[in-house]
Amino acid sequence: MDLARDEMAFRKRYETLVVNKQLTTVFRPGNRIFPRFRGYKRDEIVMARIIERPGSDEAKRPPLFNDIKIPIQIKEIKVVSVDALTGEDFIGSSPDVQTPEQLSAHLVSIYSQHIQHFGGCVTKIEFIYLAR
Repeated sequence: MDLARDEMAFRKRYETLVVNKQLTTVFRPGNRIFPRFRGYKRDEIVMARIIERPGSDEAKRPPLFNDIKIPIQIKEIKVVSVDALTGEDFIGSSPDVQTPEQLSAHLVSIYSQHIQHFGGCVTKIEFIYLAR
């Protein structure tokens, strides 16, 4: 199921971090560099959106978003092996994702797939918040 190219989705539990512009680094499973599936590119401007109800690719049910739309610009995007991540890679990430082990567990909880299903790699995306 395709989602809007000009949006980046965040779970409800991270809403405060996004609204307060504290979250600046996220990880997505596999290669998410455009033109790949749900990919982004450097310097692209997208809207940060908060998921109220997660969707399901398997059930072909899109997520339900709240009304928050915050413009962000992608400053860095790279594909990296989870095993190669260091503490520095987690600067700007959510407090619950600060190690490769926490990241792997986090992605399993969201995608219901072990990181090896995605080739053992993630896309690290760093972004800045833009004025509305």
